[in-house]
Amino acid sequence: MTKDEILTLLKEKSSEETKEAMAKAGVNVTNAYGVPLAAIKELSKALRKNHTLALELWETEVHEARILATFIADKNQMDDDLLEKWVMQINSWDLCDNFCTNLAYKTATGKMKAYEWAVQNETYVKRAGFALIANFAAKDETLTDAEIDSFCTLILNECDDSRNYVRKAVSWALRNIGKRDEDNLKRAVKVAKVMRDSGSKSAKSTATEVLNEVNSKENKDKFKKKRY
Repeated sequence: MTKDEILTLLKEKSSEETKEAMAKAGVNVTNAYGVPLAAIKELSKALRKNHTLALELWETEVHEARILATFIADKNQMDDDLLEKWVMQINSWDLCDNFCTNLAYKTATGKMKAYEWAVQNETYVKRAGFALIANFAAKDETLTDAEIDSFCTLILNECDDSRNYVRKAVSWALRNIGKRDEDNLKRAVKVAKVMRDSGSKSAKSTATEVLNEVNSKENKDKFKKKRY
């Protein structure tokens, strides 16, 4: 399929109802059609990996086309310049999260980008840094204690950022650390308590979210099951 054929198909799958729901969820719908994410995922499976097409779709600036691009781009062809170009053009939290989860996390430099982006000032670049940490914490079983400690240091250093889309990503990252295993549950609780007592309103809000989730019966029971 060509870029134009895909745009036509996306329009056919769109609705004003979906677009309104996206807007209510905080999605930037300026260049959006109103296509459900499930439909974009389904289309990506049919297209498979197609890096050239991904580049063309990204350049359209259409919101759903860019999300689709994150699914079909080739992680091995996402060099540093291209990763930086794309992350700087992100203008919505959902595009940011799809970019990180579907693509940036899987690249050879994904971990390095987490460290780099988490300390940047641009809202969605910074969110991307913590979204990457959240992905690594949830999926990478090879993470060392030293790497997790360095992630926690980033979280502590940046947890007073009051911007909602940054704060939510910081929370996501620390919650995922606390869900890895019992040792990391203790680590996440320790970090969250420091945040809670820091005097920062944003850090306290994040700490409350983290402590409620990682200390939940569901999370602790999950670790008990792993013992047996």
